[in-house]
Amino acid sequence: MTAPAVALLLAAALLCWPARSPAAVRARWLADRDGPRPATTAGVGGARRRWVLAGAAGLAAGLLVGGGTGVVVAGLAVVGGERLLRRGSRVDAGAGPPPEEDLPVACDLLAVCLEAGLPVGGALAAVAAALPGRIGPELATVAGLYRLGAAPRRAWADAPAGLAVLGRALVRGGESGSAVVPALRSLAADARAGQRSRADAAVRRAGVWVLAPLGACFLPAFLCLGVVPLVLGIAADVFG
Repeated sequence: MTAPAVALLLAAALLCWPARSPAAVRARWLADRDGPRPATTAGVGGARRRWVLAGAAGLAAGLLVGGGTGVVVAGLAVVGGERLLRRGSRVDAGAGPPPEEDLPVACDLLAVCLEAGLPVGGALAAVAAALPGRIGPELATVAGLYRLGAAPRRAWADAPAGLAVLGRALVRGGESGSAVVPALRSLAADARAGQRSRADAAVRRAGVWVLAPLGACFLPAFLCLGVVPLVLGIAADVFG
């Protein structure tokens, strides 16, 4: 019974993993740019997929436990798994990288649009339509406030913290009359440098964690083969 249960768990994991991976989420963003999918079809497909995964997990749990207890465990696993997957799908619907991750691209695109002669509101709307993820709707909201005639400071007041530095650059340029494009280029360069620094730090941390299992295996062996015989030998000489 163990082999079929393990096979079902592996199948459920393989079915669940690609949909939640960052690459798959970004691919769905890019696909949704051409037009939203019908809500009914997506909802039915998502519900069917959740019940299939939950059923596979429940059947595997029932096979592992066995007997009448296995039937009860399987039912609980199916219901609980479906609720967990439903909650995860709701989180993934609004998930995405934070706005500051797409900040360099947004700054470059805004610089190009402003150099072409677009007003700030129009440039923000064009960039919002071109960028997937959470930064697009945020910029679209700011662009809508610009079109309604709101002051620049008011338009950027409700922007997330990741876009605050972009808003300050645009507001400062509008109030002082200084050139905004060089500031956007510099902001994009600084944001990319910060992302590279964070990536390097993550790579260094990953190297340390990769060596952690080796240390966990080597340290007990060193104690058993090197330290313990020495201590036992000294104790035998002292107390013998």
